[in-house]
Amino acid sequence: MTTKPDVILYLSDARGQYIPRDFARETKRECISGIDPADLDYLAEGPDQEYYWDTWDTILSNAIITSPDTGVQYTVQQDGDCWLVPVGMEWDDREGWKWPTNED
Repeated sequence: MTTKPDVILYLSDARGQYIPRDFARETKRECISGIDPADLDYLAEGPDQEYYWDTWDTILSNAIITSPDTGVQYTVQQDGDCWLVPVGMEWDDREGWKWPTNED
């Protein structure tokens, strides 16, 4: 049986409004796809930018992060903390992020 990847706490909510900025500054650009790299440059300037939160929403909706070590692909989710969630995991209101079961 193959072990499936788990969610990763990427940036703590202790960073507050700087989560998008820090995401843009600290994430290796070669690991990110699905977005315009200019959006990362914009976020890296910080929360005083006019479209900072709109740009962050675009990142959350479209970015795919690929682990350079494992090749696992993740979406970016934020609910307080910023998480990397393996592509294919689903949200369950009772259990949180989990892998779907094959109960056909």
